[in-house]
Amino acid sequence: MKIIFRLFLLISLAEIMVGCSFHSYQSVLTEVKIPNYRKPDSLKVVDEEQSAASMFWQDYYRDKNLSALIDTALARNLSLYSSILQVEKANSYVRKSNSSFWPSVDIRINQNEIQRANPKDAFNQHGIGLSLNQWEIDLWGKLTSNKRAALANTLRQEATMQGVKVKLIADVATLYYRLIGLDTKLEATNDIIAKNRAYLTEQERLIQRYENEMTKGNLKRGSDDFISRSNIAVEQAKAELYRAKAIKPDIQAQIFIAENAMNLLLSRDSGTIPRTRIEDILTPELMTDTINIGVPAELLHFRPDVMAAEYAVREAFHLKDAARSAFYPSLTLNATIGTEESYNTRWSDFSGTIVYNLFAGLTQPIFNKGNLQHNKRLRDLESQQKLADYQQTVLKACMEVSNTLVYYQMNYAKVTNIAKRYEALRKAFDYSRELYQKKTATYLDVLAAQSQLLQTRLDMADSFVNYYLRRIELYKALGGGSMQ
Repeated sequence: MKIIFRLFLLISLAEIMVGCSFHSYQSVLTEVKIPNYRKPDSLKVVDEEQSAASMFWQDYYRDKNLSALIDTALARNLSLYSSILQVEKANSYVRKSNSSFWPSVDIRINQNEIQRANPKDAFNQHGIGLSLNQWEIDLWGKLTSNKRAALANTLRQEATMQGVKVKLIADVATLYYRLIGLDTKLEATNDIIAKNRAYLTEQERLIQRYENEMTKGNLKRGSDDFISRSNIAVEQAKAELYRAKAIKPDIQAQIFIAENAMNLLLSRDSGTIPRTRIEDILTPELMTDTINIGVPAELLHFRPDVMAAEYAVREAFHLKDAARSAFYPSLTLNATIGTEESYNTRWSDFSGTIVYNLFAGLTQPIFNKGNLQHNKRLRDLESQQKLADYQQTVLKACMEVSNTLVYYQMNYAKVTNIAKRYEALRKAFDYSRELYQKKTATYLDVLAAQSQLLQTRLDMADSFVNYYLRRIELYKALGGGSMQ
């Protein structure tokens, strides 16, 4: 017994030493030169601690309604939950790879009764014992490589899960600001419809009164011209009314679809989507808004796709190592210990015979139908492919940041100018109404100002949405929120 335990202890120590001294992953494999992404001259590059990429999403998206929706999505979204389960599956493979270092242990209890012609010659054989089966000693690091590959796969799945989380946050924010833009369009359309209806009702009464007075002969010559000019204004007002009515159903349909999409992200069939009005967002603070972008090297720290690609390179490296180790001899150990007894009685106290067995075997593969060679070649190609994919991912990440920076800067300039244009047209519209009420301007002047104001308000809603979409895309492209 002491000899067996000493041998087991010696083999275990040797296994640990050999496994720890085997090939380790070299980070130089993924040390690629990260190009500087192009950026507008008006944007500055800051240190990592000040970059938007390192901000929590709660600090980046400060709207309370949006924060509540994101919290709900993170807690209930089924796609994110599926990704979390994928991580758990990868963790189970890591635990399984850890178990491969140990033997299969079985407990044996046997009872064998033997009957003879002479009842006095009948006896039984019985015993109890333990057996250790196929304990493979990791001489060449094959088991260690498989374990490290499983761990790299888990880290890759975790990075992928973080990518799903970042995308989910971006999708919720995107739909939220689209709904605000659509609300603005619907409000502007309803406002135009209400104003034109009120004017048409007023003009119908006025024209009817003039016609009655003309019939009675109480009006002077020239009243016909007044009625004709009024009719022109009425028809123009009707045209604006029908234009607004034609726009409204499309806006309502888009709101309905966007709310359904938001509820899908929240993993519910229906529910209200509370949101802020655009006037509460287009504040003076927005006109001085800046986003710190950070240096290009931060992409390796924050972008989930870059992290996942790097872990894929690690996994492929260790799988290639395991495939190469399969060509070397494998040492396996089998052992049993227990009792074997034969008595005329059925059972005894098992103090009779102790039997133990120890077998060590060395197996060298010679010809396995080309499977080993094929597997080694396949793993080598996969390793090269994963490295190329990693390099491509880094280049793509830099391009995405560069493109998004340009879009963000251009839309920032656009939304500020349209907001100023809207404010100027709103004042012009108010002035035209004042002149109309003083009888120094016609309603055609009011309609012209109103038409420009409506179109500008619709343009402002679009530019507002596009600005915030670029803002969301920039945060996502920098990998913001992935490490939270």
